[in-house]
Amino acid sequence: MDRFFDAFCFPSFLILINPASAMNQLLLKFFGLLLMGMILTQCGNKSSKEYVEEGIEHTKRERFGSARESFLKAIEQDPKNVAGYYGLGGIYNLEKKYDDAEKAFKSVLQLDPAHYNAWYSLGYTYELMGKKEDAEQSYEKSRRLKGKLDAIMSEEEP
Repeated sequence: MDRFFDAFCFPSFLILINPASAMNQLLLKFFGLLLMGMILTQCGNKSSKEYVEEGIEHTKRERFGSARESFLKAIEQDPKNVAGYYGLGGIYNLEKKYDDAEKAFKSVLQLDPAHYNAWYSLGYTYELMGKKEDAEQSYEKSRRLKGKLDAIMSEEEP
């Protein structure tokens, strides 16, 4: 066999490439298909953000089970995805799974304590659970944070 191909294609311990060899042609086709398969499987993966967007679309179309699955996939892909937890909490409220909604909104607040919408949604969840005092505390926290944000935004306007 011609050792020329050794130096320019692959190390000899992997495979000796000789285009005339039927075995080597078969191996090249196999590796080509393997590489193409690896590339194609990567093309189908969605990002965490795309799963959140998908979840929002499902929610708009009132496909809450599909929305829940999309938000869960977003979180699985990125455990720090605030929007994924927030959307999941909303779905759990719609499904009357208030304990799960509470956990989801608390996850948002662990990642972003200034997320005033999550504080409001947590308050709403507490209200649905009959926890009036907890609801009021969460609503108050939401109002304070929203007020601070509004004050900062009004200072920045020319």
